[in-house]
Amino acid sequence: MKKYITYLSLLMFSLMGTDLTDFALSIWILDQPDGSISLYSFVWFCEAAPAVFLAPVIGSLIDRWNKKKMIIYGQLVAGIGSMILMTLHYLGQLHPWHIMIVAGVGSIASTFVFQAFYVSTKALVPKDQLVRAQGLSSTLNATIQMGLPIVAPILYKLIGMSNIFLFDGITFFTSVIAFSILSFVVVEISSEKFSMKNDYKVVKEFIKQQKGFLYLYSFFFLINFLVGLITVLFTPLILDFSNEYVLGLVLACVGVGSLIGGGAMASKKTFNNPIQIIIWANVFVGLILISFFIQVNPWILGIGGMMILALISVSAIVNEAFFQTVVPTKILGRLTGFSGFFIGTAAPLSFLLSGFVVDQLNHFFKANTIDFMNHFPGTSITTSIVVVFVIAGSLLTILSLIYRRNPNLKKLDALYKIALEKK
Repeated sequence: MKKYITYLSLLMFSLMGTDLTDFALSIWILDQPDGSISLYSFVWFCEAAPAVFLAPVIGSLIDRWNKKKMIIYGQLVAGIGSMILMTLHYLGQLHPWHIMIVAGVGSIASTFVFQAFYVSTKALVPKDQLVRAQGLSSTLNATIQMGLPIVAPILYKLIGMSNIFLFDGITFFTSVIAFSILSFVVVEISSEKFSMKNDYKVVKEFIKQQKGFLYLYSFFFLINFLVGLITVLFTPLILDFSNEYVLGLVLACVGVGSLIGGGAMASKKTFNNPIQIIIWANVFVGLILISFFIQVNPWILGIGGMMILALISVSAIVNEAFFQTVVPTKILGRLTGFSGFFIGTAAPLSFLLSGFVVDQLNHFFKANTIDFMNHFPGTSITTSIVVVFVIAGSLLTILSLIYRRNPNLKKLDALYKIALEKK
């Protein structure tokens, strides 16, 4: 467990620089004269889509390549991307399309890094400690998410975008040097020749043995799509009626939710009925989103976001521990890759759609005076985003309750129990 904590801390230090840059870039894009919700959401799409589309290839390579080298080279590529953006910004030539390209390449590199570490976790941590390990990972990530939103707006104003890029590069390269020096755990590598066709057959055969996986993947696709709408719209929602400093405080409050969820799971070794836990967590996320229609202000968004992130953290931790427990290590990368492609396409699609929907609703509310519009602060953009939140929350609640009754998903809970009992 000590080695796991060491490696995890290095990756989180690297992630801290990435998150700081992402936060500052989101403000920078919205501050541009031609900035819009559609442009902002399209940048998110460009960051997410490449890694999703290449997920099966990445997963197959992870099962066959040296995990330590993948972690090192992946961080190097991402760090170089930050240096390129820093140079362009310093020269006054940085444009949103530059960010889209670098973010896309960076997302591919980061996927290699974190998927390689994810697969390595089974070799670093005993099976009965996987839940605790994922909880610890979530807790460390939450600590970053709490602090950065407060610090980032201040740093953005004090040191500027170029120096934030520089800090991002320093965190990347520090982690790379440390991983290069430290010895890494030996992880089982598949000796099969690279073949996407054969890999698909391997994954298909594994899923065929448990039909519940197909239903689980379809559930995750729908959930990721609906949650993606919330994720991309949260920042422009707050900035519409407030400023970047209030945004930082709200996001810091939201980050406490991840700390709560991660801390709660870090204290547990195992759990019963993981799939039911995931489903019920999403039911409550949906209900909280619906409640935003009652009132919207920084306090409500902070507390509501904190509760949502706590539930999402619990769901994610349980999900990761479930797959690490029931899936053999030698095919975990491939299964994660193919499922990541199917499930992962939901988020980029929602990023693309969210900006378009908000802009269309915004035009509608500008042209039509509706009573409930005066109930919300800010402009018609706030009203438009709240409407999207409520629709997403309603669908999330209904779909979760429908899937809860699926007998094939209930069988996966039994599969987890059997796998946990095996040594």
